[in-house]
Amino acid sequence: MSQAAKSSRWPRILLRTIIVLALMAGAGWGGKLVWKQISPGLFGTKREEKIPTARVRAATISEEIVAVGRLRAVFSTELRSEINGRIVKILGVDGQKVERNQEILRLDQTDLLTQLQEMERSIEAAKLKAQRARADFQRLNGLQQRGLITPKDFEDSRITLSLAENDAAISEARAANIRDKLTKTIIRAPHAGTLLLKDLTEGQVVTSAAAQNGGTLLGEVADLSSLMVRTNINEIDVARLKVADVARVRVDSMRSVQMTGEIKRIATSAFESYSDRTRVFPVDVLIEETDPRLRPGMSATVTFTLSFVEDVSAVPLSAVFTNADSMRYVFRRKADTLTFEARAIEIGVADTRRVQIISGLNPNDEVALTRPLEFDGEIPAPKAVAAPKLKKSRRTGT
Repeated sequence: MSQAAKSSRWPRILLRTIIVLALMAGAGWGGKLVWKQISPGLFGTKREEKIPTARVRAATISEEIVAVGRLRAVFSTELRSEINGRIVKILGVDGQKVERNQEILRLDQTDLLTQLQEMERSIEAAKLKAQRARADFQRLNGLQQRGLITPKDFEDSRITLSLAENDAAISEARAANIRDKLTKTIIRAPHAGTLLLKDLTEGQVVTSAAAQNGGTLLGEVADLSSLMVRTNINEIDVARLKVADVARVRVDSMRSVQMTGEIKRIATSAFESYSDRTRVFPVDVLIEETDPRLRPGMSATVTFTLSFVEDVSAVPLSAVFTNADSMRYVFRRKADTLTFEARAIEIGVADTRRVQIISGLNPNDEVALTRPLEFDGEIPAPKAVAAPKLKKSRRTGT
């Protein structure tokens, strides 16, 4: 190869070398950027992640129990038939004002009237038999006194008379039972109030209250001048309530209207909730205000206020942590730094968003809303800092 050919190859080799080095440098720089992005995810939390914080601020906090229930009359009586029967006449109207003993509906009396007629004939026959047996007994009694009949004949006549009188008494009792059933074919209002009648039709067959399922519910008579909400409170919260506690009631169909209620009854025994299988206690809240728009069966939300504080120092609920010794602490940001320190605190009333800080922090202190990166694993019991107790405020409830 000539010297001229060799000298012409060097520029091309040099150019290729420069291009390869440039590509390698670019790949290395890009790889470094990619590694910086994915390496924290592969080997730990991102070290450059910014910790969200919040400051200690004044707030009003209300610790509450919210439950749902249904409106019902304080004084009401269910209407059920005492006998089986078929409805022949509905005299009452749903929502009607009724007085005591006012007729509401009637059941068919045909079978009972037929039975009563048969029984009255049986009574007449039994009375005739008893009358004849009595006459025979009186006749034999005179013969017995004169010694004209044997003692056995006299005793037989006495027994025959007793049996005839007994049959007559049985027939009278059965007739009285049928008459009583006849009176029960008319369903009357047990007391004055508003008639809340179920969707019934004439010709419908109803079962008596003695049936296994309690019989057919015909309706109820309720005093709508006094309403209450019956709700169920779980076994953890019910111990914090007591009779005469005040509650706020809001009916779902009247969201803009808030009423005041008072606890009138807390059940002494619990039952198992069908929804989540927890133990709950029925609690009755009497509504103090009356409104003609309220109806039994409406859904209502009841709010019980357990504790209430205003103008107190508070932090978001997510800023408070608990260690294995049940000590509450926060991660307080050090002044003019990006680092944090664990500080023990004393808390007060809490709601679903904030918690009251009684001691351990000062107003405007900045706390972390998540665990800072430098605090991995279990936090040892933080030492309580001699910080002044924060401002006390009015507190109500238990």
